[in-house]
Amino acid sequence: MARQRDRGDGNAPLYATLWFGSIIGIGGLVAVTATIGPASIPIWGMAVAAAAIIFRGPVGKAIGRRIAGEESGAIPPELPAEILDELDAVRNRLFELEERMDFSERLLAQKQAEPRGGGGA
Repeated sequence: MARQRDRGDGNAPLYATLWFGSIIGIGGLVAVTATIGPASIPIWGMAVAAAAIIFRGPVGKAIGRRIAGEESGAIPPELPAEILDELDAVRNRLFELEERMDFSERLLAQKQAEPRGGGGA
């Protein structure tokens, strides 16, 4: 049974970038091999090791999530209600602090604008 590809998933630029990046990287290694010969074996080994490290790390996981179609900025549904309640409490406290700071700034500006009496006769 032949596997059909869905070309309308929005990942075409990602696939193209990975494809052409791979071709360019391999082409560069082939050019180095043609130039320096067998001494390029360690270079190939380092290139393969670097690719494995990169694609097993956060970059590879992000690419895998993108290909799988997961949303990157969504709030996970398993977030506990206690955390959401605490976040609301912190937002309310921050709002109150902003109001107090605005009041203090207005009060300070008002005191500075008052004429200073103290001298003259």
